[in-house]
Amino acid sequence: MERFNFATAWIFASVTADGGVDLPLLIGAADSLNHAIPTVGEITRSLKALYRCGLVDILDGRILLTPHGRTVADDGFARRGGRFSIPDNMRKSLDAANHPSVDSEPDLSFVTDETVSAAFQEYRKMLGT
Repeated sequence: MERFNFATAWIFASVTADGGVDLPLLIGAADSLNHAIPTVGEITRSLKALYRCGLVDILDGRILLTPHGRTVADDGFARRGGRFSIPDNMRKSLDAANHPSVDSEPDLSFVTDETVSAAFQEYRKMLGT
């Protein structure tokens, strides 16, 4: 049974860096995996879903994998396929795993139209465009 949609798997794959990611790094990783920039809605819905399943922690505007999240991500990266199959592989790993339930809500106040736009501009500077 498919429980996670593509956008959530895509965002999950984009936050797997050691040490976590901030918005510019999330946007850069997302772009490299799907040649698209996630919307504020995609980021917020996905981070809420990932947080509620104990896959990510969110601290001071930084998204970090939990130990459970790292296990699921490692399983996704171990699946066959190239770079552009990573979000689909992550979705399969997300769907196959047994997740704990977190009853609190993440603080996503750092994800707004303005902060995502600024993060996109910072990402563009990193690219030199």
